[in-house]
Amino acid sequence: MNLRIDLKEWQDISEIPEFKDNPFIPIRSIPPDVKKFIDIVDISPRGVKIKARDYVGVFPLSDDIILTVSPKAPVEDFLYMFYKAQGIKLDIKDIKKIAQAGRKYGIEHPNVFHFLITALLAELEQLKRLGFLKTSQHVTQDKIIKGKVLTKETINEWLRGNQQKVVCEKFELSKDNIVNSSIKFTLWSLINMYSNLLGDEIKNELFKKYLWFKDVSLPKNMSFIEEIEKILTFRALPNSRSYYYSILNLCMFFIANSTLEFRSPKRFKVRAFAVYMNKVFENYLYAVLKEQLGYEYRVKLHPTQQLFDDNNKYSLELDYLILKDDKPVLVVDAKYKSKPVTDDFYQILLYAEKFGIKNSLLIYPSWGKRTSTEVFRFKERQVHVMYYDLSDIKKSESTLREYIYCLVNLKEE
Repeated sequence: MNLRIDLKEWQDISEIPEFKDNPFIPIRSIPPDVKKFIDIVDISPRGVKIKARDYVGVFPLSDDIILTVSPKAPVEDFLYMFYKAQGIKLDIKDIKKIAQAGRKYGIEHPNVFHFLITALLAELEQLKRLGFLKTSQHVTQDKIIKGKVLTKETINEWLRGNQQKVVCEKFELSKDNIVNSSIKFTLWSLINMYSNLLGDEIKNELFKKYLWFKDVSLPKNMSFIEEIEKILTFRALPNSRSYYYSILNLCMFFIANSTLEFRSPKRFKVRAFAVYMNKVFENYLYAVLKEQLGYEYRVKLHPTQQLFDDNNKYSLELDYLILKDDKPVLVVDAKYKSKPVTDDFYQILLYAEKFGIKNSLLIYPSWGKRTSTEVFRFKERQVHVMYYDLSDIKKSESTLREYIYCLVNLKEE
């Protein structure tokens, strides 16, 4: 790539120094597969002016130009939110460890994609230092007599005329397992799909690490993802191999957000690397609400309600409905944008009216400012607006819990 443009979420290209005087990228159009990830602000004979949206990732604009969009939140808070949204119970220490590795070795990388590749390379060094995960594998062989002799199989060989063969079985430790295969697949993907986005030093490091797995099978499909997610959720690895968790979390991050058509290790097509932050924010808050409110409350995600009693054609769908004893007590909607607009109020008031609830809550992200709230009154109903600080995410979670307890007129036990 001859040109790499690094933006933050929602940042206009004219806000970065190199495009301040001439905010036009020298291309005629944006590739169709990339258009949905960015906003086109202006088009002129000089090129195209763009603005980042609520997608974080890597987007090829042409053969010579690449756009990277990084989260506004600190990388450890971004990763924490991302994994929690996936339902993965990750220790915050693992997240900080990843971020520290990236900062130590990748401080020159101004975007999250290159930062996390560097963090992955740093974390992989632990395999060389502390060892690979090996699991017991069942091996059957007929060339060397070692282990238990399989009488039935040996007789079958003799009946076929192979009197020189004795079939044996044994169990041996091998690093050819699903955990190491998933890491090998990640390295293979990065080398093959993103090599033109990476510097020679990083490419060489990726290839060197890939060779560490020469005795490990490369997966033929993506079926391993579900099993790896279970391993991460239930922390199913031996304590002596706990350093694998940060490696696997990074691998799942890259695999889950590469918009690729995967057929086999020799046939694939990559479009972009994209994380839809609006969906991440919504699913993250759902996980937080369930965790913070405990068993006393039930949180419904995307509950629907008929708009008119005599017509099933029109219905409402909000983000969350909080219930106590199966009775709705609060409607909550999350919007991944900087501030509310009039339609947001109309929408949530309609929800509150239909469910017969006085208070409702709108949640918006903020960065670098302490979580704050404000209240808007509409006759007998109140809409509470919370600006949820993503730069101090653990503090914001407890603040959200306390505020919701207050809204439903319950004291925290």
